[in-house]
Amino acid sequence: MGFFKDELIGVLYVDEFDACVSFYEDKLGLPCVHSWQHGQGEGNRGVKVAVAGGGHLEIVEHAAPLPQGPTSLWMEAADINGLYSALLKTPGTDIFEPIEDKYFHARSFQVRDPDGNATFIVAYEQNVKPYTKDAVKGEYFKDEFRTVLFVEDLRACYKFYTEVLETPCVYSWDEGPGDCGFKYQTAGSGAYIETLHRIPLTPQGAGTIKIEAKDVDACYEAISKKNNVKITKPIFDTTWGTRQFELLDPDCNQIKIFSYRG
Repeated sequence: MGFFKDELIGVLYVDEFDACVSFYEDKLGLPCVHSWQHGQGEGNRGVKVAVAGGGHLEIVEHAAPLPQGPTSLWMEAADINGLYSALLKTPGTDIFEPIEDKYFHARSFQVRDPDGNATFIVAYEQNVKPYTKDAVKGEYFKDEFRTVLFVEDLRACYKFYTEVLETPCVYSWDEGPGDCGFKYQTAGSGAYIETLHRIPLTPQGAGTIKIEAKDVDACYEAISKKNNVKITKPIFDTTWGTRQFELLDPDCNQIKIFSYRG
């Protein structure tokens, strides 16, 4: 049945914390479900927003444990025309790929947050609806969310996600040199990890992903026995109410596997 349950979290370590929080909450309309601050003043602040299908984002204000970013996200729009129109009217929004109809029967555009993290926003043709000026904030997105990892060694990463983490590959594509990848079902009903081998539109560093385990101790025991697994932190209890361990994929993306305590 797999190791994982409801939640997949893409973690963004950012310099422009307040601006990034405003981007995801105010511009994209993603609801905040949790926030925290450790200590006084700036630094070590965080916000968690819900996207769709078990997928969440954490925007964190402190140095990443590994060199990171910018990184990439993929979100399925419920009202892509309404969102695009609203973003066009918002000063300072970095839309670096305008809206267009794609050959794979979808409409999409791309936008960057203030730290340069890119979001590919897409709607499939049968779901594209006309823009209405009374579109409700917070209802721009629907079923699917992906954290996207640009990787050098696509095959090694495929083995890692399918054999080490035992996340099933549910879709693959090969559009020739520079555009091939795999999509793995990870958590919830519509939360996925995507490994993509191509020349990225924005420079991308290592990503950080958190996955909720059904039983983190059993998961750790099983994964730690597998060959060529790079565990960077053995299982431990955090001060914020989770039990977790950490490891790297073959491209040095950081994976944090956790369960909530209590």
